[in-house]
Amino acid sequence: MGQFLEYVKIAYKSIVTNKGRTFLTMLGIIIGISSVIMITGLGSGVKNAIGGSMSDLFKGQTYIHTKGDPYFITTDDIEYIKENVSGLKMCTVEEKYGATAQSVKGDFNVTYTLVNETYEFYAVEGLLHGRYFTEDDVKRGDRVAVIDEVGAKAFFGSDDVVGQTILIDLWGNEIEYTIVGVRKAKDSQLMNMVDSLEGGVKSLTLEVPYSSFEKATGETWMTEELYEMLVSSDSEDINDTLQRIVSILEARHDARGEEAFVIDSFESFMETVNKIIGYITLFVGFVSAISLVVGGVGVMNIMLVSVTERTSEIGIRKALGARTGSIMTQFLAESGMITFVGGVLGVIFGYGGAALLCFIVSKVVKMPIHISVNIFIALGAALFSAGIGLFFGIFPARKAATLSPIEALRQE
Repeated sequence: MGQFLEYVKIAYKSIVTNKGRTFLTMLGIIIGISSVIMITGLGSGVKNAIGGSMSDLFKGQTYIHTKGDPYFITTDDIEYIKENVSGLKMCTVEEKYGATAQSVKGDFNVTYTLVNETYEFYAVEGLLHGRYFTEDDVKRGDRVAVIDEVGAKAFFGSDDVVGQTILIDLWGNEIEYTIVGVRKAKDSQLMNMVDSLEGGVKSLTLEVPYSSFEKATGETWMTEELYEMLVSSDSEDINDTLQRIVSILEARHDARGEEAFVIDSFESFMETVNKIIGYITLFVGFVSAISLVVGGVGVMNIMLVSVTERTSEIGIRKALGARTGSIMTQFLAESGMITFVGGVLGVIFGYGGAALLCFIVSKVVKMPIHISVNIFIALGAALFSAGIGLFFGIFPARKAATLSPIEALRQE
């Protein structure tokens, strides 16, 4: 142990003697490690922010899809399920189409959403003003609507617009709706980003009874040939409830054994999102880690220079009885120390850089993003950098250790 500490002291002295050169050698390692830490920290922070934000809004919500012709979902199916399956909080059609509207403030893109009364529970924020349309409104096909808070302010200049009317144009069908409620803006800044300007045209969301379009136009295909329905439940046995819904659909459409209806839960969606973010983070982190190899080559180069400069010193030590292993250990200790210190500095700078990136991104997207760095990843990065130093230090160390003492003493 004492001999090893002696090697460390010699390595430290050599490093301190050439501060500028040592720092430049460390720079590649520092950049590589800090890049990996920044990318993984930001990636994990974004993943957690998106997951938390969307989970608060959509947890427990599930889409049930159909593979299409001839197995379409109809509004009659939805009404039957709503009345015969207990424990459902929401059971609705959700058809979204692009429409337009005009006000004194200009042209607006309208997300025209055909739903039923249970869609009130789509988001946790609830209503800011007024009420949601009722089951009777849906049955009668009343032209009533709920507008989003941001859209109401942009279109009317105020969020208290209950009783106001809005004329929308959907594929040449002009339908006037009376605003009966204003949905409170989502707490999630991620979701509120959709209310930003798009191509210079402002946007708003309008939720209306699906039957209002049918009654106004006589068209039924929009709600009779559905590819999906949306359900949610607070029940703990939600999976059993979903399976029962699928069984009902299969029975009503004579599709048993056809796997015509598929459950697409929020949890499976988030699993896919997390995988995508994880793959992107891993790829970018891998690209950043390439600089570690470049840094390792720099370490090997500087150690070769050090061996050349200290040839006489090596010759004297070998003439005094130093063993080949001792010389090799000394130079390996020096290269390992350079890369380990560089790795530690890289972790520190990387953590600070990740915190700064998270702060900047959170301000840009207006969503709180907190740095998330796994301590084991940081520790592993530092140890990996030391391993890089040892690996790339083997060749220079071996060259130094195998020098002939006579030839070495001849060098000036």
